[in-house]
Amino acid sequence: MAEGKQQENEVQNGVRTLVYLDDETEPLLSHRPPVRFELDTSRLADGDHRLRVEAYDSTGRKGVRTIPFTVRNGPGIAVDGVRDNDVLEGKIPILINAYGGAGEIDWEPSRAETPAPIPTWAWVLFISIVAFGAFYGVRLWEPPPDFATTPTYGPLVLNLPQSAGSPATTGNASARAEQRADTPGSDATLGASVYDNNCVSCHQATGKGLPGVFPPLAGNPAVTDTDPTTHIEAVLNGLQGKVIDGVHYASPMPPWADQLSDAQIAAVINHERSSWGNSAPGVTAKEVARLRGKTTGT
Repeated sequence: MAEGKQQENEVQNGVRTLVYLDDETEPLLSHRPPVRFELDTSRLADGDHRLRVEAYDSTGRKGVRTIPFTVRNGPGIAVDGVRDNDVLEGKIPILINAYGGAGEIDWEPSRAETPAPIPTWAWVLFISIVAFGAFYGVRLWEPPPDFATTPTYGPLVLNLPQSAGSPATTGNASARAEQRADTPGSDATLGASVYDNNCVSCHQATGKGLPGVFPPLAGNPAVTDTDPTTHIEAVLNGLQGKVIDGVHYASPMPPWADQLSDAQIAAVINHERSSWGNSAPGVTAKEVARLRGKTTGT
């Protein structure tokens, strides 16, 4: 009873708050402050609106505040192909999708997924990754020894017609390689190929190895020695824990006796003994076979 009497006195004294919607002249409500009410936006059209609040104190002084807001009860709209203030010419493909009305009872979420092409940057990234993977795989791939000496992968050998009276070429490519390797320093192409396929990842293309990890071949005493025994045995049987020029190399060198033929080992040793400033006498496949026999006891 007392509260109703106070409200009546305040209205009579001019204390009141009026709320208007947009440009309407009739207020939504007129009440003494504080005012609490519920605005039902479902009755409003989607778009921009504003509330205008007018308040009066007991002296009749007026205060005004305008609150803009946006109503969106209808479905959301996505447009692809044109943006605000674009300058267009010719035929423009446009895609429009509408989804998710606030008053919709049965709403299908997949409708909110507006189809769009894969962006260019994603294609560029994908192609770059595939190209790098192919490059990296080719660089690190080491073919099996049997394949490394085939005409497909190994050095090209031309079967030229034999002149009259010359002996016919017999045997397969491996036999011909054995014959060429009997002469020290011959078949440089085979030596370079074997080195690139099996040795370059550790000793590097420069022959300088990796400091403290893999020893250098350039200037290596075993490689430049006039006696090739140590060099041949290292390639045949592998090596680990060698100290070269005061540097201890703990990384093991694998044995190649079971993977490379005598001709291949002779060729790669000759390649190492004649590259990167090295100038040491070459070896033959027969020398390799002799040391291989000592190792195996045959």
